Amino acid sequence: MAIPEDVQRFISEQIESAEELDVLVLLHAQPQRTWSAEEVSQAVFSVPQSVARTLERLARRGLAAGGGDPPLYRYAPGNAEADARVAAVAAAYRANRVEVVKLVFTPRADPVRSLADAFRLRKD
Repeated sequence: MAIPEDVQRFISEQIESAEELDVLVLLHAQPQRTWSAEEVSQAVFSVPQSVARTLERLARRGLAAGGGDPPLYRYAPGNAEADARVAAVAAAYRANRVEVVKLVFTPRADPVRSLADAFRLRKD
């Protein structure tokens, strides 16, 4: 099953690690629930400190909301478009987890290098 282009683009632009993908999909699956880093770490089989950093990154990007002491997080996309994109990612993840996770490890094009390459003169 091919991964839709919009899912590929979202992962390339927004997801930095497999853990981040796992956490986002988990939060999306239960949008009304609030989670501690410890609870999320148990659900995704990761280290609480790493998950705490991941949750903070997702909150900074407008995909999660968090607060309190200790902080609790929940799924909170900034707008309907972000919610639809995350829903598409979550659907692709459920349908073909291995291929979606592989996208996280696909090298990303460096936009500065791409621009420079566009102006490179070549001898033919």
